[in-house]
Parts: sequence; structure tokens; C-alpha cells
Amino acid sequence: MEIFNYRPARPGGNTRAFMDVRLDDGIFIRNLRLVETRNGIRVYGPEFNGQRIVALPPAVADAIAEAVADVAS
Repeated sequence: MEIFNYRPARPGGNTRAFMDVRLDDGIFIRNLRLVETRNGIRVYGPEFNGQRIVALPPAVADAIAEAVADVAS
């Protein structure tokens, strides 16, 4: 998995950053959101007109969050 174009979000709010990701199978997803929740950091798929257009299984979202921690530090 590769993280591209990591962009910190504006201050205020729960969104910490946006990023693009290439998964191990070659799928490339743009504009994922890194969000701080009550349960820790979570990654959400991009939205269009208020609707999420990519839904990530929890295991994939967790793996992306771990990979982002390496990039962000």
C-alpha cells in the first residue's frame, strides 16, 4: 500500500487530513479522509454530493490508518 498526496485538513473539526492511496492490488482511491473519532483514528472513503462513493471494510480502513501514521510522523 502506498500513500500519496497527504494533505492536512484545516484546523477545527474532526477531519485531520486527506490523502490518496494505492492499495496492494493496484486500486487507487483519491480523497480519503482521516478522521479523529471517539474510538481513535478512522479512514473514510470519498464523498460526492454528500454520499460516500467508496465504502472501506474496517480491516482495510485500519491498515490505511496505520500506513498514514508512518507518513504523517
